[in-house]
Amino acid sequence: MISKLSLSILAALMATSGAVEAKQPEFAANHCKAAETNAQHYRNFPAALTEAKARHAKLKNANQAQAKPGSGDLVSDGTTPDALAITDNPTFIIPVVFHVYGTVQNGDTVNDAVIIDALNKTNEDFQGRTADFADIDPEFENVKDALNIEFRLASIDPNGNPTSGIIYHPESSGAGNYSSSDVKRDHWDNYKYMNVYIQNDLYADGVTNNSGVAWYPDSGMSDEGLARVAYNGAYLGTNTDENFRSVLTHEFGHFLDLIHTFEGGCKRGFERRCAITGDENCDTPQQNSWQMNPGDGGILNCMGQTINWQNFMAYSDQYANFTQDQVDRMQNGLNSGARVTLWSASNLAATGVAN
Repeated sequence: MISKLSLSILAALMATSGAVEAKQPEFAANHCKAAETNAQHYRNFPAALTEAKARHAKLKNANQAQAKPGSGDLVSDGTTPDALAITDNPTFIIPVVFHVYGTVQNGDTVNDAVIIDALNKTNEDFQGRTADFADIDPEFENVKDALNIEFRLASIDPNGNPTSGIIYHPESSGAGNYSSSDVKRDHWDNYKYMNVYIQNDLYADGVTNNSGVAWYPDSGMSDEGLARVAYNGAYLGTNTDENFRSVLTHEFGHFLDLIHTFEGGCKRGFERRCAITGDENCDTPQQNSWQMNPGDGGILNCMGQTINWQNFMAYSDQYANFTQDQVDRMQNGLNSGARVTLWSASNLAATGVAN
C-alpha cells in the first residue's frame, strides 16, 4: 500500500532534484485561518457566539447511539479490504455550487474536471473510502469514523434553470475576507446551496499560498449570503499532491462545525474539560502545536499521549480520518438552523441533487 505520506515524500524528493520546482509550501501556522477568522467573527457578532453555545449544548445532550464504522450500514468498496465504505444511500446530501475566479491559479488550471475530481475525493475522505482510512495508528482504530454524507454539484440554479454547479467569474481576490464584495454579489441562497469560492489570493493581500478558510454554522451569515468555504485553486484536486488535496476536506469539516485538533495547545488541565476546551472532542488528544507529524520531531503530546496526527482537522502529512466525536459534532452541525435546510428532501429536489 502506498500511503499519502509516501506520496508526499516522493513528491518532495522530486522537487529537490532541481528538475521540478516544489508547488506545495510547508504548512504554516496561519495556512488555514479558520481559528482566527471564527474567533474574530464571534467578537464582532456576540449573537453568533450565543447561537454556537446553544448548538453545542444540544450536542452534549444528544443521543450517542449512532451507527459507527463496522455496523451493518457500511459495506466494503472492494478496493481496500480493511477500509470501510458508506452505503449507497447517504444520510446527508449537500448541494454545492463552486464560484471560480480566474482559471489559472499559481500556474495551475482550474476547470470542471479538476473540481469534479476534487469533490469526488472529498466525498471519499468523508466516507472512509480511501486506503489511508485503514492505515492509521492503532491507537485510533476504535475511534476513527466516517460520515454518511455526499456533496453533489447542483444541477438546478436559483432561477430553476439547468446548471453544472460550477460558475466562472473574472479573476478576483478577497473571498476569505468576511465582507467580500464577490461573495455578497455572487452568492446563491445559503439555505439552499453550499457556496465554495475558488480564488488564488484569498485575502487580497498579494499572498497566493494560503490554502483556505471556512466559517462554522451561523444563521446570521446564512441570512446575509456570507456562509462559505473559500479555497485556493492551486491546491484543488489534481493541482496538488494526493495528501494536500485533502485540505479541501479540512475546510469542509470547518463548514460542518469542526475545530482544528491543535486548538489551544496542550494543557494538563484541559484533560478533564475536553468537551469544552481545545477542539471540544474528547477522542482527539490535545496537540502541543500545529506542527506535529512523525517527521516534525514526534507525535507525543505534553501528557505523553499519541496524537491523532492523521486527522483531517490537523495539519497532516497523511490525512486519513475523522473520529466518532467529530462525526457526532458534524451531524449536530448539519441539524443546526444554518445547515439543516441544505439536506432537506424538498431542497434536494429543488437543487437537482436528489437520488
